Amino acid sequence: MNLISIDNITINRGGNNLVVGSSFGIDSDDKIALIGSNGCGKSSLISVLTGESAPDEGQVSRNKTIYISRVDQQPLFSDDEKVLDFIFRDPSTQMKLVKDYEICSKKMEENAQDETVLNDFHTLTEQMEKWNCWELESRIKSLLSELNIIDFNAAMSSLSGGMVKKAALVRALCQDYNLLILDEPTNHLDIPTIEWLQEYLKKSDKAFILVTHDRYFMENICNRILEIDDQSVFQYKGNYSRYLDQKALRQNIENSKQARIESILRNELKWISRGPRARAGKDKKRTANFYNLMDEKNREEASSAEFSSSFRRLGKKILHLKNIEFSYGDKNVIKPFSYQFRRGERIGLIGPNGSGKTTLLNLISGALNPDTGSIDMGINTHIGYFDQTGSVLKSDMKVMDYLNEHAEKITLADGSTLTPTQLLDRFLFPKSLYYTALGDVSGGERRRLYLIRILLSNPNFLLFDEPTNDLDLQTLSMLEDYLMDFPGCLMLVSHDRYFLDRVTDFQFVFDHVGNIHGYAGNYSEYKSLLTEKNIAEEAAAPAAKKETSQVVKRERKLSYKEKQEYEGIEEDILDIEGKIEEKEAAFSAPDFSPESAASLTVEYEALKKKLELKYVRWEELSALAGE
Repeated sequence: MNLISIDNITINRGGNNLVVGSSFGIDSDDKIALIGSNGCGKSSLISVLTGESAPDEGQVSRNKTIYISRVDQQPLFSDDEKVLDFIFRDPSTQMKLVKDYEICSKKMEENAQDETVLNDFHTLTEQMEKWNCWELESRIKSLLSELNIIDFNAAMSSLSGGMVKKAALVRALCQDYNLLILDEPTNHLDIPTIEWLQEYLKKSDKAFILVTHDRYFMENICNRILEIDDQSVFQYKGNYSRYLDQKALRQNIENSKQARIESILRNELKWISRGPRARAGKDKKRTANFYNLMDEKNREEASSAEFSSSFRRLGKKILHLKNIEFSYGDKNVIKPFSYQFRRGERIGLIGPNGSGKTTLLNLISGALNPDTGSIDMGINTHIGYFDQTGSVLKSDMKVMDYLNEHAEKITLADGSTLTPTQLLDRFLFPKSLYYTALGDVSGGERRRLYLIRILLSNPNFLLFDEPTNDLDLQTLSMLEDYLMDFPGCLMLVSHDRYFLDRVTDFQFVFDHVGNIHGYAGNYSEYKSLLTEKNIAEEAAAPAAKKETSQVVKRERKLSYKEKQEYEGIEEDILDIEGKIEEKEAAFSAPDFSPESAASLTVEYEALKKKLELKYVRWEELSALAGE
């Protein structure tokens, strides 16, 4: 069933065309990701789809049965609004009935003898039955509890950003919608909640549109991707992998077009170089065409930009955390922890919200001091900290002045230099923004400027706290490429699993009680290790249970995925054993120092644990294979 039809629409904001002449439809089985660079018009398009605003040209037709539920990036609420009041703030009959029933129930508790209250209670009970609202009330409270919102009467203003987003999700998911719109749903959520939402949407049979940069989300649950690019809405069938394939094909076609543009440009350049007198009386359209072609060529070159900076060499001593501990009041956020950093380490910090990840970054950066222990930093270690809040920007300062204030140029890895103008071009800023006041640029553009400022300082130890928030896919890809080639140390907190997989190779995992555990590998390898650990624990269950389990296992054969795992597991074991030998050699190396013992031990034990679980898994797969 078609829900929305979009016919030849144009959207203009502030005199700028964001979308021109685009047509597409949204059906009841669509699971759509809407992507595009910051400022390209995603929010404006959503506003047109929902009917909040009209297109400047073209038609939008909506099915009469459509009911849209949505979660905005920043859910709005009043200061004294309670969680349940926020959930029930919805015009639907069911939501209003449940809200009225909750209010009447409280009055009944206070004065059950009041005849008016009693009559209202009986009437509402009948209405709840008629509209089948008992299940809705139970579902709302069940979802809130599942997402760890226990106090239903807590003030929304007292909740963290992550808890506010969870409450907004519950409100949206419990409505009787046939189209769900989520604007950056993974921002402020921790990874367990993101994975919960991913599974929820995967099982849902209702249509949705996600404005997101979370690539694993798009990979696992989307069957269609809409991309706003160069004032057009491009449509791609399939998930994120299929999008990449189809976009690569489109860009190959555009590259052929680019070659034709350059050929035309060479001829036009000869003509336009003749000067005003030689061109007198010639066709004005030819002059305009030349500049249009130049603009198109510049856009193509900017979109393929890469970025890498020069590197300030690290000294022998980089950073040593010596038995540090930190508490907020009575809550022990970080229990005694030691670690010696070495060159090239790339560490992800993962764990639930409030478990101490940002606290550790703030301790390393010097924003906080440990309660006990010490942080010993090498004299050549220069930290760049990309935090969640960003620097305080003067709203009337121009973009170019902001960059010139920090550096007049940056030296690249190949020795060449970039001016602020060239740097802005590399980070895909349109020339129209170069002299725009900082107060007039978008949140995503501010984040990109803040990132540029940090990289201009030429750090050799980078700290990132949720760097993917407000960054578009193009900027994320550029940042990932930069970090993958970065020769210094890297620590980052991120809810973006794809980002963690690409740029980290070791994880600090935070629990709820102040402990930090080390695991070798990227995020997906860590998750795989947890799965193997659970399998090992099941294998160590009571004998009777173990025997029953083994009988069941012998009755089935290896799945295709298990066959692939089995074929590669010996190589995995050899690789881990090689890494263990390297660590053992490091312990007996001539340049070994006691200061590096703590970090080496953490990595060594993590590798041994990983090897043990691999052997357990190897035995299980061997048994299934009948060998």
